[in-house]
Amino acid sequence: MDTEAASSSVDRPGEAAFRRGCQAVEAWEWDLAEELFEDAVRVAGPPMLWRVTEAWSSRGQASSWMRRAVASESEPGGITVDPTALEITGGHDLDVQVQNWEIAVRSDDPVRAIVALTAAEPRLLCVFEDGRELSLEDAEELWDEAMFPYSPNFAAVDPEVPRIWMDCKGGVYPHMARTMLRVVADELRKAGVRQAHLFTRPTWDLPED
Repeated sequence: MDTEAASSSVDRPGEAAFRRGCQAVEAWEWDLAEELFEDAVRVAGPPMLWRVTEAWSSRGQASSWMRRAVASESEPGGITVDPTALEITGGHDLDVQVQNWEIAVRSDDPVRAIVALTAAEPRLLCVFEDGRELSLEDAEELWDEAMFPYSPNFAAVDPEVPRIWMDCKGGVYPHMARTMLRVVADELRKAGVRQAHLFTRPTWDLPED
């Protein structure tokens, strides 16, 4: 289970700057928020990038932070992640903000990549908006509750690319995206894929239905 998204403590490095940044966001003092968030990341390191992205997600300013957070998941010489993976678009000038829920894999062994994506599919359905990955049993218990955090409605593997796509209705869920990237990377390693590049195709490059 991934509880990184949900845990917080005033004693964590960068926490004070992060909380002040969140207050600045709520007050619409966005330049100040950016400065404070940069301070938080400088002290706390890459994990803070995901929290800052989440903090901006309700204000339509998450796209640039998402690119930085995603890139921080790269393992040089191993499984790398393109900054545009699970990209957030829009959000500026009152434009609608959406997220592209596709993870494509470029590797020298597409057969094993497909095996990995197929293994990842049921796991991704049990990843929730707060970043937790639950067992199927625990997820089903949560789904039975009247109010539960969001998880994908559907997921499917397309072996032609290869890729896996998730039906999340375009919603913006940075912590969910983080865990999904880690799940796919984990399954690639289990399948014996040591080098691969995870990316999301731009929407203008997708075939029409």
